[in-house]
Amino acid sequence: MLRVLVRTGTESCRAVSTSSAAFSIPVKKDELSAKDVWERRSKLRIPKLQKDEQLSSKVYFAPEWDLEKKPNLDEGFVDPLKGYGMTPEKWEYYNKVVWQPNYIVPETGLPKAKEVFHCKESVHFSPKRMWAACQLVWKMNVDEAITQLDMQQLKGCTLLMETLKKAKTRAANEFHIEYPSQMYVADAFPVQSNIVKGARRHAHDNWNTIRYRYIHIFVRLEEGPAPAQKQRHSTKSGWDHMDAYYNYLRSRSVKYSI
Repeated sequence: MLRVLVRTGTESCRAVSTSSAAFSIPVKKDELSAKDVWERRSKLRIPKLQKDEQLSSKVYFAPEWDLEKKPNLDEGFVDPLKGYGMTPEKWEYYNKVVWQPNYIVPETGLPKAKEVFHCKESVHFSPKRMWAACQLVWKMNVDEAITQLDMQQLKGCTLLMETLKKAKTRAANEFHIEYPSQMYVADAFPVQSNIVKGARRHAHDNWNTIRYRYIHIFVRLEEGPAPAQKQRHSTKSGWDHMDAYYNYLRSRSVKYSI
């Protein structure tokens, strides 16, 4: 048996007992190409029946989550309808999860990639306009994403660029990642936080409601090469469409023929 004690900052973590079988000889990422790595990872998304699914043993430490504590430190009964979905507190909680050294993902046989979770809170911007900027840099190298956002003269791209720069700085200084430039944007999405309502007076004493929308910008950087395509399947080229059309023409049949 092997006992591991890991400390993060001033907060000590409990000792984790693991068997020697968990530390099997892994396949190094350097020996595989980026395409092979992502082919292994894409197999995790293949749906399986629940009776055939085998849950892997994941050994990690995470601080206890106080369910009776509200994010805004208010007193009283905890309303489950408030604070649902992703919040900055939940997103930052992932940074406090400690995995065992050299943890191997059983489904792929590869070491677990290092991740950095960062959130920019309470930004006065529209979530729909921010979504377009997030889709631009999704699954793109972090340096390339910052360059692409810097070329766009839009407020949403500027806000997202500042968020990625802050996440990259945290990866180097706080989480001690040796090469933060070799990370890619694994997740980037906005979530609407607050709506401050105001009023505007028009002619003939007509009043309209104004909604000032505030959002949280969530980003997750992951170490390793970015995938070749953003979607699950690669985009079909003109030759692929031509082959599909030829197959359709050759598979036609005459109804009621001999």
